Amino acid sequence: MRSVDKASVKLRFRIMTEVAAEADILNSKQYPEIPDNTLNFVLPCHAESDSEIILQRMHNVFAEKDFVTFERFFKQFKLKHHFNGDFLVFQICL
Repeated sequence: MRSVDKASVKLRFRIMTEVAAEADILNSKQYPEIPDNTLNFVLPCHAESDSEIILQRMHNVFAEKDFVTFERFFKQFKLKHHFNGDFLVFQICL
């Protein structure tokens, strides 16, 4: 807030934002691939090489035996976001 000496009015500026309903990736009506009662790990994947890099990093984080278990329990798919492009999703139903 800016203050001006001997002024009877104070100037104040606000910036407000509003999220578009179409942008909410957890909105199951807009994105039926993400239903309620699921745990989702969502990563940006704008090129095919991004998908390969993500999977390589997942292999690095999990031991090979653990990664096989991870793949068995987690569904893996690509999701097209209306504004931000493709995302790689790892999903498990609770």
